[in-house]
Amino acid sequence: MTIAVVGATGLVGRHVVEALAEAGTGPIVATWHVRNAYPVKNTRWVQCDLCDPDDARRALQGADTAIVCVGQLSTSAALRRDPIESVLYTLRVVTSVLEAAGRLRLSRLVLMSSCTGYPEGQSPATEEDMAHGDPPSQWFGVGWMHRYLEKQVSWYVQHVGLVGSAVVLRPTLLYGPHDNFTNEKGHFVPALVRKVVARARPIDVWGDGTQTRNLLHARDLAAAVVAVLPRAVAPLETFNVASPHDTSVNDTLRHLLEIDGFADATITYDAARGGGPSARAVSSAALTAATGWTPRWGVRQGLADTVAWYRQSLAA
Repeated sequence: MTIAVVGATGLVGRHVVEALAEAGTGPIVATWHVRNAYPVKNTRWVQCDLCDPDDARRALQGADTAIVCVGQLSTSAALRRDPIESVLYTLRVVTSVLEAAGRLRLSRLVLMSSCTGYPEGQSPATEEDMAHGDPPSQWFGVGWMHRYLEKQVSWYVQHVGLVGSAVVLRPTLLYGPHDNFTNEKGHFVPALVRKVVARARPIDVWGDGTQTRNLLHARDLAAAVVAVLPRAVAPLETFNVASPHDTSVNDTLRHLLEIDGFADATITYDAARGGGPSARAVSSAALTAATGWTPRWGVRQGLADTVAWYRQSLAA
């Protein structure tokens, strides 16, 4: 089957393309817009603006399956600057791709959603918990945006029958090589990697650093995509994709300092800006039971991989 990976140059899309190529799945059609294409076997590249319906249909033309990896990160820093821009852009681009998938009657679709849609709660969230209550205020707009896009997929598959079947994946906080390491668009992990490698003095941390996040290496998410592609159990399935343990911001920074040998770093904490609440614990037991998938990258191993890639990219 021909697989279209839309948004193939971002953190998620790049790892998905590489995992598909390594698995011998394809041929692959990969889209790019701003970031340049890169060499990968069995892949044809299409430059397009996926917000344009004509471009979106051109990108998916001839494909059997679409893996939707597009959107704009809604990081804490981005939401502080503009709480609307990243949400509206992601809505525009993903709905454009879903429309194209429906018009072309694709047989299969995989949507990258998010765990930001889960309401607050004590127990590890399972897939059914998404419908019970609002997302926390910090992620209210982002969480509801992802919920809406999931309902759009349900509409195309289960109600109007324009897409044959679909899988929705809800990853936790992603990191790894090819991430966005800029101040404006990066999550806290690439931001800390950049500061540690640059020997920033001091290294500033929002809040007191005790807030926790579930860090998922992008290669583990790509492996989950490869695992769910051949499934044909139900028209629509939804799975969380998470690591087994949460990690605090302080522990993440400690790992990075030790990995890169920055023993005399100075750390300051900015209580005024705050680091936000700890993310809700999430269970990926359903994905493991359905496919056998388990994450292979521990946090320290994954951070070392990211630091090594970032240093290599700077040298290049």
